Amino acid sequence: MFNNIEVLAGKKAIEIIKDGAFSEDKISVIAGAAGGPKFLALAGFDRLLLSRWFKKRKKPIFYIGSSIGAWRGAAFACKNPLKSYNTLVESYLSQSYSSKPSATEVTKESRRIMNEFLSTEDIDFALSKSIFHLNFIATHCKGLSASSNPKALSVAFIPSIAINILSRNLLLWIFTRTLFYNKRKLPPFAINFKEDHRIPLSDENFKEALLASGSIPFVMEGVKNIIGAPAGVYRDGGITDYHLNINFGTEELIFYPHFSKRITPGWLDKSLKWRNYDKNFFSNVIIIRPSEKFINSLKYKKIPDRSDFKTFLGNDKERLSFWRDTIKKSSILGEEFFEAAENGKLKSIIKEL
Repeated sequence: MFNNIEVLAGKKAIEIIKDGAFSEDKISVIAGAAGGPKFLALAGFDRLLLSRWFKKRKKPIFYIGSSIGAWRGAAFACKNPLKSYNTLVESYLSQSYSSKPSATEVTKESRRIMNEFLSTEDIDFALSKSIFHLNFIATHCKGLSASSNPKALSVAFIPSIAINILSRNLLLWIFTRTLFYNKRKLPPFAINFKEDHRIPLSDENFKEALLASGSIPFVMEGVKNIIGAPAGVYRDGGITDYHLNINFGTEELIFYPHFSKRITPGWLDKSLKWRNYDKNFFSNVIIIRPSEKFINSLKYKKIPDRSDFKTFLGNDKERLSFWRDTIKKSSILGEEFFEAAENGKLKSIIKEL
């Protein structure tokens, strides 16, 4: 009956669910991971969240995301979240590039997507009225890592790869985690960020902070001198926080719709299969992700990812067919989850992280 989703949770979250105390209002934080087109596998799930679960919620909820996770959150916090989310998805689908796109070309296309789903009115609403208190993670780059020259950037990243293998903590001396947060309330997870890199979101820096959160190194231009933040260049938040292996700073439940079997701490950890998340941070986290059965039901038996732009180069029609098929099928993830959550069946399908 629940073959398309997997629900995993930390020990404390499992206790709450098995005690029958789980409900939407128990959630205090939503987490959104980096991953580019992978988010399309959650599109149907996200739509049901917005149209059904959180539609009548009045209690504020923190949303933290990096890269595409931040963009999903920005749509969640718009005045008409479902409409904005649908626009984000459609604009994202319509991306089209030359055979060897420059960083300028990809950045221009990303700005187009952002401007299509996010209006000035939406930003005002997100900052002052939305129940979703937005938080974007970006990475402050210094030295050669701030360069717009691909060769210089490579010189910066090659030793970073070696340093990261030794220690993620050492890497954080090179790339500084930066939190752009809704100033209505400092979030509990701000403890992961240096005080001078906790930057209040405003009308003036909202779009630049959001763009920076998804500015993939080598693929896009870095975002320079964001208003209110320390001077310099900001890039993708996934460099330091790919799948949000952070101390969420709260005993309340963390809701984490995810698209991967793995929780990868940072962008440079993707090839380090031995580097895992800190279980101490995930005791009160609930993860919902697609099952192997769901993934095998997709057209190419995988979820969308950035490699699709190369795989289907010159054949946007087939890429769009695959992506739209994934989105259409992803509704079953939400349907199964809500069937389980609303009828007390989560306790029978949940597994420990």
